[in-house]
Amino acid sequence: MEAFLLIVILVVLSLALIFVTTQMYNVVFRGFAPFISTKFSAILAILKELNLSGKETVYELGAGKAGFLRAVEQKFKNEKLVGVEYSWWPYVLAKMQIVITGSKIQMIRKNIFKISLKEADVIYCFLIPETMKRLKEKFKKECRPGTLVVSYRFSIAGLDPERVIKEGRDNIYFYRI
Repeated sequence: MEAFLLIVILVVLSLALIFVTTQMYNVVFRGFAPFISTKFSAILAILKELNLSGKETVYELGAGKAGFLRAVEQKFKNEKLVGVEYSWWPYVLAKMQIVITGSKIQMIRKNIFKISLKEADVIYCFLIPETMKRLKEKFKKECRPGTLVVSYRFSIAGLDPERVIKEGRDNIYFYRI
């Protein structure tokens, strides 16, 4: 029994080490945002500001476990919800939650710069400033006029937000493309 417990502990510690190492590599060398979920209070604040009919196509870039999309699905019953996540571990966690809950969220494991945003009506991001800066041109090039981009914590340099709301010490930026 002690040997089995030791093996389980070693496996868990090994998985944790692999996760942390992968995260550090992605943040330091690839410029990815760390795997940090949006605070639920921020998601609720954003939902209060949104006036969705349920027919909009909503994207979450760097979706992690797709918490924003799950909240949109629950409140507005949107049929077309797309989460884009490149990191393997958060992607797998999101897929498992989607299967367990019977959600309609479509998760895509792909680099956010290699997907098309032309169908998006609403785009949500919680990404680092450098990534937001790079996304600005992608938004301008691919999004239809009127597309709403919501960014938690970080503004998009060079774009004027339609409105900014406070959630605790954090800002939430709303941009109309």
